[in-house]
Amino acid sequence: MLPGIRNDLMYLLNILESIEKILLYSKDCNDAETFYELNDQLNFNASLNLFANIGENIGKVSDELKRKYPDIDWKQIKGFRNRVVHDYVNIDTFMVFDIIKNDLKQLKDKLMKIISFELTIGNFDMEEYTAARKSFYYRHINFDGIR
Repeated sequence: MLPGIRNDLMYLLNILESIEKILLYSKDCNDAETFYELNDQLNFNASLNLFANIGENIGKVSDELKRKYPDIDWKQIKGFRNRVVHDYVNIDTFMVFDIIKNDLKQLKDKLMKIISFELTIGNFDMEEYTAARKSFYYRHINFDGIR
């Protein structure tokens, strides 16, 4: 895909799907230790993989969109992906849990507002959005919160 704001919808939806899964995998946990040990670390490790996916998709989002929404720290999110992927054994479980409990919901809300606005002004393709709403792949996204 060529870079440009018109191609960013699917990247943002992929990020939202990953966020929703991380929130689901951590929803019953009140502390980092419980989350880390849950299902023999399955939920923790799956979440790290999803964080890597978020960072990969952030890297594909156009510079145009990133400039338009500077209230999201795009660079920091991509940097966290790099830590997860390249320094896996030194990942601080408390930091990961803190990000999940304190930052992901805010990022999710911001991305939903971006998608809604960009759909409204015609920068995102409504047909592509409608197809995504029907897709089983995006089943964790609350599309009613977008439009």
